[in-house]
Amino acid sequence: MARPEDIEYKNRLGCLQESLQDLELDGAIIYQTVDLYYLTGTAQSCHFFVPAAGEPLLLAYRDYERAREEAAWQVMTLGTFKDLPGLLTEAGYTGMRRLGLELDVIPLHLFRRYEALLPGVQWVDVGQVLRRQRMVKSAVELEALQWSATRHAEVFRYISDWIRPGMTELVIAAEFEGYARRLGHQGAKHFRGQEQGMGPGLVAAGANSARTSCFNLPLAGLGLSPLYPMGASQHVWEKGEPLLIDYAGVYGDYTVDQTRIYLSKEVPAALRRAQDVALEIAGRVAESARPGVTAGELYDLAVNLAARAGLPEHFMGYGQQVTYIGHGVGLELNEWPVIARGDRIVLAEGMVFALEPKFVFPGLGSVGVEDTYVVTAGGAEKITY
Repeated sequence: MARPEDIEYKNRLGCLQESLQDLELDGAIIYQTVDLYYLTGTAQSCHFFVPAAGEPLLLAYRDYERAREEAAWQVMTLGTFKDLPGLLTEAGYTGMRRLGLELDVIPLHLFRRYEALLPGVQWVDVGQVLRRQRMVKSAVELEALQWSATRHAEVFRYISDWIRPGMTELVIAAEFEGYARRLGHQGAKHFRGQEQGMGPGLVAAGANSARTSCFNLPLAGLGLSPLYPMGASQHVWEKGEPLLIDYAGVYGDYTVDQTRIYLSKEVPAALRRAQDVALEIAGRVAESARPGVTAGELYDLAVNLAARAGLPEHFMGYGQQVTYIGHGVGLELNEWPVIARGDRIVLAEGMVFALEPKFVFPGLGSVGVEDTYVVTAGGAEKITY
C-alpha cells in the first residue's frame, strides 16, 4: 500500500527528471546524504540512479534493511561498488553517454571510481539543479519548517528567562543546547560543502561577539580553541555587555535559523541604536521580498539603509565584511536563495530564507537580528518568533 508521503517523493523525482531531460542527460547518480534523503526518504549509504525517464534504482550499500524500511522506493542490495554497472545493465539502462553527478560536493576519489566503472560517460554537474529545485518548498516542507520554528521558539523563551549576567558563555550555550535537545533538536545541522567543524550555533558576549574567524560569517565568537574557532568560550557575560545567541533549530528534518540580542540599559548607546537600525532593515527587506524581486535587489536595499543610518562600515562585519544578508534554509543550513550582492535568483512563493542584518563594533560587540521567512505573494512572512 502506498504511503501518503510517497506522493511527495514521486513529485520530487518527476521534477528532477524534467531537469535531466532539459539538460539532455540519460540520468543521474545521487550520492550526497541530504539530496539522497530529499529524493528517497533514507539517508543510509546508497547510490540512487535516476533515469531521465522511467523507474529509479535505489542501491543500498549499508544498511540495506534500514534503507528498505525508510525509503519511498524499492531497494536493491549493492554488495560492492563494482556491482553498480551490472545492476544498471540488468535494469535495462545501457549505452548511457551523459550522466549527472553532484560535482559540487562529491569527493574526488569517488568521482574517479565512477569514471573507471562507467568509461566513456560524460559527467555533468546536477548539484546546482538539485539546489535550485530544493529552493521552493512544498506544502509538506513548509509545515515541517513551521513545526521546527515553533519548537525553537520554546527554547528562546526558556533561555531568555534563565540567563543572567555572571554566567559564562559556555554555561549559557550548554543550557540552551540541553533544553533544545530535550525538545527534540537533532544536536547538529547539515551544511553543504566541505566539513567545517561547525556546531549548532553560538553564544558570544561583549567584545567576543565581534570576533571573526575562518568562516564566511560576519561574526563567529571566540570558541574554546584554535581548532574550533567559533561559538561559546569561558568568558563571563558581564552587565553592560551585549549578549548574542545565534542558533539553528533542527527539529525533525528541517532547519530554521534565529538570532536574538540581549541588551541592558548599560550597553553603549551606539549598539542600542544599531540594534534599532537592524530591526528596521529586517522589516523593510521582508516587506520587499516578493515574488519577482531578485535576491541582489534585497541586498542592495539593506546596504543602502545601513549607509543612510551612517553605519556602512559596521554592517555585516567590520574590515572583512561578508557580502550577503541572508541564506536559504531547509534540510541544510546553507541552501538557496542567498540574499547576496549581485545575486540574480528571482524570488518565488515557497522559498524560505533566514534574514540576518547585523552590525559589528570591534571592542564593543555585535547587535542584530535573524529570523526565518517564507516568501508569499505579499512579502516574506516570519515563522520564527
